[in-house]
Amino acid sequence: MAAVIAPRLEWHLPEPIVDPPRFAGFTAPVATLLARRGFRTDDEVGRFLEAGTGTMHPIGLMADAEAALDRIDQAMVAREQIAIWGDYDADGISAIAVWVLGLRKLGIEPKRYVPSRWSEGYGLSRVGLEALAERGVRLVITCDCGIANVAEVEIARSMDLDVIVTDHHLPGPMLPRAAAVVDPHRADCNYPDSDLTGAGLSFKLATALLARRGLSAPDLAGVAAIGTIADLAPMTGESRAIVRLGLEELAASKRPGLRALVAASAIDPDNPTVRDLGYTIAPRINAAGRIAEAELALRLLVSDDEEEAARLIGELDSVHERRRELTTAALAEARALADGHSGENGPVLLRKDSWAPGIVGLIAGRLADELARPVGVVCAVDEELRGSVRAPQDFHVAAALEACAGLLTKRGGHAAAGGFSLMEGNWIAFQAAFGTLPRPYPPGLASRAERAGQLAIDLVLPASRVDWALAAQLERLRPYGPGNVEPVLAITGMHVAEARRVGATEAHMSFRMRRGLETFDAVAFATPAERPLPAAGDALDLVGTLERDTFQGIERLRLRVTDYAHSEASPLLARRLPRTPASPQLAAVG
Repeated sequence: MAAVIAPRLEWHLPEPIVDPPRFAGFTAPVATLLARRGFRTDDEVGRFLEAGTGTMHPIGLMADAEAALDRIDQAMVAREQIAIWGDYDADGISAIAVWVLGLRKLGIEPKRYVPSRWSEGYGLSRVGLEALAERGVRLVITCDCGIANVAEVEIARSMDLDVIVTDHHLPGPMLPRAAAVVDPHRADCNYPDSDLTGAGLSFKLATALLARRGLSAPDLAGVAAIGTIADLAPMTGESRAIVRLGLEELAASKRPGLRALVAASAIDPDNPTVRDLGYTIAPRINAAGRIAEAELALRLLVSDDEEEAARLIGELDSVHERRRELTTAALAEARALADGHSGENGPVLLRKDSWAPGIVGLIAGRLADELARPVGVVCAVDEELRGSVRAPQDFHVAAALEACAGLLTKRGGHAAAGGFSLMEGNWIAFQAAFGTLPRPYPPGLASRAERAGQLAIDLVLPASRVDWALAAQLERLRPYGPGNVEPVLAITGMHVAEARRVGATEAHMSFRMRRGLETFDAVAFATPAERPLPAAGDALDLVGTLERDTFQGIERLRLRVTDYAHSEASPLLARRLPRTPASPQLAAVG
């Protein structure tokens, strides 16, 4: 007799809601989901669903925003040369592109400056400011950086350069003495939404500048959406609105550079998705700044020339492939180092000086996901050590780096990610300070620390409730992302018609399931080789996300499986109602 298949992961079931509130247009399962996510009234749900230009807050509510726009207006009237200075990641590059496209609409071609990841590092630098001053620049607008560059803004002032800081990272104890400092995290800023990314903040400011003249520019939301998703902004509030608008713009864009990028990256270029932005488009943009020059990706985003766009996307794809090769090799080395920290739960720092500085963030992110713990990855760049940190939601990265500020030469970040620099002499002390921070951090941030192998389930459903109506209702909740994660469904009441391994290396599993007289498809990607296949006829509980899939020209529903178990070994067993002849399947929604 075949062995009983138990879950591979630890399933965390939601508390049942016996009488969920009713929301217009939603049946009980999705109403239950919305209630679990904090919605109480139809008005709240409506504002969430209708996020767009009409739900955005006036930019005048943000500290120094009007002062920033006034200074840019002054520069345009005086015909001063303007430069846009950004970060070399996808958020920073997208933010620069937003300003370039917005200012072009006003007849201005700004200079743009992305510092070298290797020779300058993150943020403003003396060498870059000197280069801009020599090119006649009088006003520098930062994107996705600058809030920590107190000393560098003073250097700019000494060169008669005005600086407008636009940033979304946490400020330090002192703000730069800039012409304007626009950051929703300023202590004196009462802006209602502090979750904008660098690209999102640039979108808000650039559109406000255009609106002063009754103008708008195409593709600003489309470009800003790339940076918003790349920087893991919560899919609530204005970030959600920007992504919704941006996906529409990317689908309809006539700009050759954006069209080439979407065509090369999206599964369906006519309907790009958040998954496309996060898993194929943003990584291409990031690759340029990681192992080549960020200007390559920036030129593509703003290109209006068909031939140039075709050439640039080819170059960018080559860089992206090279980045993947470097990351694969370095990740294997990092996993081996991380094995020495197995059984622990606190923050871990991994260092290898030969790693490329452009990929340490990728390694940290992958390991943070795998280990469900904060991970810092560090390499050497000349006489300096540089690192990136990624962490689960119970660990605030920027706050953690601030706690170690006395040992660092540079730091910056937000809740989920951050970067830092330090000198070799402080390495041992930093290891001790960072590695002993508690989880959650700050204390009280979460009720408990996340652990590897946990799987949070949003809805428990009988197979009979999984249909096109459910899919349509879940579709209305998109775009998914942090703060609005794609719902994970646990589905009971199905039997295996067929299960087999598929793919060139048989790394995936394909399921054909039966529910009564109907069949239902499911697929489990990257399933461990030791995971057993269920047999035909087995009663199986599946956990995963519901997706639309097209097979041989026919659209179908499919479950993207995260885990599965025989029904008799499933954590869902306790949720089943007693079977009766009239009710052979689970009838309750949990």
